Amino acid sequence: MATYPNALKRAAQLLQQKKTQEAQNEILTALNTLVVIDRVTPIPLLLAKNAINEAQAKSHQDKNAAQKLLETAKNEVVRARELGYAGKDQEYQALNDQISSLEKQVKGNEDLTVAFSHLKEKLSAFLKRQSEQKRRS
Repeated sequence: MATYPNALKRAAQLLQQKKTQEAQNEILTALNTLVVIDRVTPIPLLLAKNAINEAQAKSHQDKNAAQKLLETAKNEVVRARELGYAGKDQEYQALNDQISSLEKQVKGNEDLTVAFSHLKEKLSAFLKRQSEQKRRS
């Protein structure tokens, strides 16, 4: 983007000198430096992350609601895999296993802070990796 103002100034100078073709070439050269990068953010993984955050918030007051939210998170992780977001990545199984483990822990009376924290970190790292995969066009 920093090259555009300079290219526009040079093109304007060339136009003032009646060098239309050179001005056009200057602008085209600047435009050809543009690279489009698409980033894909898997919505099911965002929904899973949101469900896990809500489950953590509700885990102290309503364990049934927290378990339903964890089930939603697990379903969203499965959906992300089925939609082809790095479908062969072993991380999906690890996430499902960790969510299942957390579902069992919610039934008990143990402190869930560390378990939720680990799951959220793992999902955030996976989501970041998925979102950073670039497609250039």
